[in-house]
Amino acid sequence: MGRADRETLQSLIPQLSTLGVDLFYLASWHDPFGDPDEYAREVFSAWELGTGDVLVVFLREGDRWQVAGVLGAGVPIAQGAFERALARAASRANLAPPARAAISLAEDLLALAGSGGSGEGEGEPVWLYVLGGLVGLAVVWVARARLCPRCWFPLHRRASWLGGIMSVCPRCRYTRAPRRGRGTGSRRGIYP
Repeated sequence: MGRADRETLQSLIPQLSTLGVDLFYLASWHDPFGDPDEYAREVFSAWELGTGDVLVVFLREGDRWQVAGVLGAGVPIAQGAFERALARAASRANLAPPARAAISLAEDLLALAGSGGSGEGEGEPVWLYVLGGLVGLAVVWVARARLCPRCWFPLHRRASWLGGIMSVCPRCRYTRAPRRGRGTGSRRGIYP
């Protein structure tokens, strides 16, 4: 951890202490237990940490960082919110330097401890799911209109010998007839 990152983390630790949380951070390249969660529990007990303490372990396994942690019994943070913060820290540690992930984890813990620790209001807003669903429907609509239903190859438009334009798959020869004229499936409807 560089000097600037260490100073940033050291400035967050007293803020956490005022909220009843003492943060301990460990970065390791060796896991004697083969399980990051068990490693964190064993270090928590070996260091004789107490009820108001939080231990966070960043563990390098191969080319990936694993993040595990242990909450003391008296820490004002819910276990589920803590586990979500650890998961976010693990994804950040694999995208950026782990020191930045440790700082953002400390900031998350500060926000959780300051808000009562539930973290219930966190997460993605519902509108993101609605927007994702609408985008998914649009993709399905375009795929239905532009791709062959048999082999999913793009359809090519060709002039038909009856004076319309039809869609043909160059791979499997599926043909979609034009929807013009008078008859079932036409845009003008059915006429007697």
